[in-house]
Amino acid sequence: MSKPMIEVAQLHKSFGVHEILKGIDLTVHQGEIVVIIGPSGSGKSTLLRCLNCLELPSSGTVKVEGTSFSDESGRYNEKRVARLRTEIGMVFQGFNLFPMMTAIQNVMAAQIKIRKKSAEEAKKTAEKYLTKVGLAERMNHYPNQLSGGQKQRVAIARALAMEPNIMLFDEATSALDPELVGEVLKVIRELADEGMTMVLVTHEMRFAEEVGDRIIFMDKGVIVEEGKPSDIFNAPKHQRTKLFINQVLHPESEKV
Repeated sequence: MSKPMIEVAQLHKSFGVHEILKGIDLTVHQGEIVVIIGPSGSGKSTLLRCLNCLELPSSGTVKVEGTSFSDESGRYNEKRVARLRTEIGMVFQGFNLFPMMTAIQNVMAAQIKIRKKSAEEAKKTAEKYLTKVGLAERMNHYPNQLSGGQKQRVAIARALAMEPNIMLFDEATSALDPELVGEVLKVIRELADEGMTMVLVTHEMRFAEEVGDRIIFMDKGVIVEEGKPSDIFNAPKHQRTKLFINQVLHPESEKV
């Protein structure tokens, strides 16, 4: 087994009195593609945001390549969090691009600010990754001149340009028109083929089945079941998983 890239132990997250995550244990190994599925409100996105400390855990630990986000006393030091976070790229449902910057400027910005690269070096890296996601002809376009799929591919290029060891995707296609979904999934599929360690939250079940090494089904803040795609989609053990899979893959068979 390859080395652990992410280790989560007894992760709890509450917002006020509302407990969202209720003791998550999860290990993601190098080169593994873990896909998290489940109904809305099950805690999928909160878990993903805890993996790079965009949300601070209420209790429990998250380690990246063996190093915990919190120190020995459980405190979260800003510099420590920022350093570890540079190893993890994240792509959101919304594109979060700067509207007054071109595609290439959007991809350069974090490299210059966080990686402390020169403008020349950042531009070279930005060109490389924009080409990789199929946007060589759109580098100097502003976000309002790009389709939703193109904006999301700029967001992926921006994350990749930081050259992280891990990529997180939070419903990266859910804000897109159906005909644009394929172009974004193609980029994610290529990253998978290259061996990038990835954790994806998605509602694209066929894609999850095709690209995932392991599927995690969450409901009500806990991991209900996990396993190989063929097991989860074709022979789920837990009744709640069966119900969910049946509803999303065969909605026409549901007689409510």
